[in-house]
Amino acid sequence: MTDEPGDIREYLQVLWRWKALVIAFVVVIPVAVYQYVSSQPKVYESSVLLQVQPLAVDTSLFNTVAPPPQTQTLLSAARLITTTGVAEAAAKKLGEPRSGARRLLENVTATADTEADFVTVAVRADSGRRAAQVANAFAAAVVTTRTKQAVERLNATIGNVSDQLNRLERRDREGRQQLSDQLQRLRALRAAQGNNARIVEPAVASSSPVAPRVTRTVVLSGIVALLLGFGAVVLAQGADRRIRDPLELEELTDAPLLSAVPRSAFGEMQSSGAGEGAFQTLRASLTYFNIDRPIRSVLITSPVQADGKTTVATNLARVVARAGTDVILVDADLRRPQVASRFHVPASAGLGGVLIGEATLEDTFVEPALDTPEGGRLRVLPAGPPPPNPSELLASERMKSLVEELTDMSELVIIDSTPLLTVSDGLPLFEIVSGIVAVARINATSKDAVKRFERVISNGGGTLLGSVATGADTAGLYGRYGYGYGGYDAPDQSANGSATSDGPSTKRRGWRRRLGRRGVTQQ
Repeated sequence: MTDEPGDIREYLQVLWRWKALVIAFVVVIPVAVYQYVSSQPKVYESSVLLQVQPLAVDTSLFNTVAPPPQTQTLLSAARLITTTGVAEAAAKKLGEPRSGARRLLENVTATADTEADFVTVAVRADSGRRAAQVANAFAAAVVTTRTKQAVERLNATIGNVSDQLNRLERRDREGRQQLSDQLQRLRALRAAQGNNARIVEPAVASSSPVAPRVTRTVVLSGIVALLLGFGAVVLAQGADRRIRDPLELEELTDAPLLSAVPRSAFGEMQSSGAGEGAFQTLRASLTYFNIDRPIRSVLITSPVQADGKTTVATNLARVVARAGTDVILVDADLRRPQVASRFHVPASAGLGGVLIGEATLEDTFVEPALDTPEGGRLRVLPAGPPPPNPSELLASERMKSLVEELTDMSELVIIDSTPLLTVSDGLPLFEIVSGIVAVARINATSKDAVKRFERVISNGGGTLLGSVATGADTAGLYGRYGYGYGGYDAPDQSANGSATSDGPSTKRRGWRRRLGRRGVTQQ
């Protein structure tokens, strides 16, 4: 069987089916994130811009160490800002104890911009004012610290020059003059220190917090929640074993879908509307899907309870009779009979009484009030009181001969049986009927149950004519084959239920071609 590529409508149907799951992700996750983020304390950030230059003295005149390049100067200044010494100096400027220096460092970052020759000091705090105060304090501490370092370095150099001047002989006037000039320049540079680091742009208090970013976080969480929702739909769809589409019955049973019965057809028996059209389609499908063999008796069964088999059996019998066919409906569900109550007729002795010889067919038949404008007839053989041995009765030779007798008495015999996977009462009926119609409920019956159901019919020698999907959203053939209820006129039927010679043969061939493309075996 060749899988057909899905279109956008199928994906949208899957999303709509699991809309509650998607909504749960899309709503719950962003709301939870919003509540969590909103409860977090607000964080403000302020930054100060520093310009840092190398030391204002060329110390290479007095030692072998060359002055560092500007890039290294900036990186060293940025590293200096995050040291404990600067933090202690900043704490002192803030009027706070030195013991809080480490706590201040936890919220301070320094970044060197080697292209613009700037160092940015950023500070985070619980208020904009506090962040600006701490940033300015650290900037001032850096200026003070670098000035102190430069002064100490110049003092060391001045000391070296003074020592050289003291050791130089007095008669070496030229040498002493050079050292004296250098000593004066160094003292002048020491007095001018402070220009190697200066505040270009002080920090100002910010009125907007930088964290938490509620809007951005919630939007991102919504996107993540949507992706998680789609992933959950994929997992749920893969793990879901229930039948969701009527056409899945074709793939599972390898037999054609005869009709899709809407939810509106359940409850009280309907005489018009979408439910009526679904059973009209079922009547026509039984003819057109099985052209090569006459259908004289049909067993209606399902994998499990509550699939709607009795609803299908009773309504099929009614529409076939109204189309001018002599129909006998047999309630072979001897454990939980429902046919008599559906037609509001007395149960009488029923099938059980006929099988054990306590009643005759003439005494047991019930004819419900039914409008048959085409001259059809409907007789109902109720199940009667539940017997103690239903399996033995249905497997008896008397049951086989009774079905043959009913077939001779009418044009079509419809048998409502027990759920096949619940009890095995219907197994003996497989070989004495023309075929079997499987009934499964959308969104309820599992795929595994349908597969087991199909294997039981195949192993039991039964002929599966097709399937009926109950509880569908639409009636007929689910709108996939070109016509259904409201877009299809059933052909005229002859007295024996087969199509007349003037029926739409073109439509018949169209059905068979479509079935052939889907790989469905006609019975």
